Amino acid sequence: MPNYSYTCEVCGTFTIRQRISEQHETATCPSCERTAKREFVAFQTYKMDDRVKRRIEQGQQPRTMKKEDLPMQQRRSSQNTRPWMVGH
Repeated sequence: MPNYSYTCEVCGTFTIRQRISEQHETATCPSCERTAKREFVAFQTYKMDDRVKRRIEQGQQPRTMKKEDLPMQQRRSSQNTRPWMVGH
């Protein structure tokens, strides 16, 4: 079971061990029993350069986007002809 870190507004950061199949967005603080949000922390980055560590931690945070912000896909034209049959 992996460890997950959470930040409580009152008590600060705490880490708990949870199953992968469980919900991980929020957890109950073991001290004050308030709801705490998940904190995304890169694994074993304490020995790395600060710039590399910051870049890894930013990559751990999921990006949320609206459908309107996604790039538009161009529609493919349906090709009814068969190029290998040219000349028949």
